[in-house]
Amino acid sequence: MSRLTITFAALLGMFMCPIVFAETATFTLPSGVAVRIIEAPFKTSKFKVQNCTDEEMPCLINGRVPFGIGHAVPRTYLKSITVSFEKRSYSLDVSNMYNAWGNRPLEVKGVVRYFGGRCFDAMNCHFRGLFADAGASFVAEWHIVEGVSSRTVLTASDDVVNLFMENIDPPVLE
Repeated sequence: MSRLTITFAALLGMFMCPIVFAETATFTLPSGVAVRIIEAPFKTSKFKVQNCTDEEMPCLINGRVPFGIGHAVPRTYLKSITVSFEKRSYSLDVSNMYNAWGNRPLEVKGVVRYFGGRCFDAMNCHFRGLFADAGASFVAEWHIVEGVSSRTVLTASDDVVNLFMENIDPPVLE
């Protein structure tokens, strides 16, 4: 085979194979906080996946029951969520969150906003998010206290999902 034929075959293969990149969503909340969400393609070689196609057994990813999937291997995983306010940025814990954002907007006017929260000052914030969809929906909540970020809620409980849908912005305590 000539070098030109090999080069052409390699190029053709590159264009015919779908290349999947991480998706990035950026938006500013009504409270003025900038949010950046990065969701990457799920590659089973990077995770320890067990029972995710067996409806008789619980799906486990890295030894934990994943959020955002049923009995199937996820398409994507959250790689990061970063919030920024007054020249400070914080990384939120996104472990165990799959098929979470996709290409959705921040909100569907008059129906739902998927992410909310505020910073009370540069070191203290509170955020909530509604992720995935339909039967795989789940929510997360994070607090930043004196510059330290922690996830305080990660659940698919229907009553909590409904609460967050109706109250995506956490309450302001006086």
